[in-house]
Amino acid sequence: MFNLFKNKYLIIHKETSAGIPLEWHYRIEDPSIVGLDKVENNQPNKRIKGGPIYKDYYFKGLKQGETTIIFEFIHVNGRIDSTDYHKVIVDKKLNIQEKRNENEKEIINN
Repeated sequence: MFNLFKNKYLIIHKETSAGIPLEWHYRIEDPSIVGLDKVENNQPNKRIKGGPIYKDYYFKGLKQGETTIIFEFIHVNGRIDSTDYHKVIVDKKLNIQEKRNENEKEIINN
């Protein structure tokens, strides 16, 4: 996963493979703070059947605050294979970053 500090976008990088019945789905605990701007797909080698596929999710700040982006790797039968949590903070200038742990300096008051 890539994390851009003090930027207008937070890019979360997810990998899957072609041909497997699993797909990443996301939800935002407070969608008034953060929104998805775009998703870019990248399949580095299209000649390899079942090879890796990468998706870059571009999130942007909508208002100052903190929320969590939750990604679930879901099987076609509905079973959740894995879950990733990304706690994010947005400052008053709408810069966005991922909050790694409780000891990190927050940018909320900057």
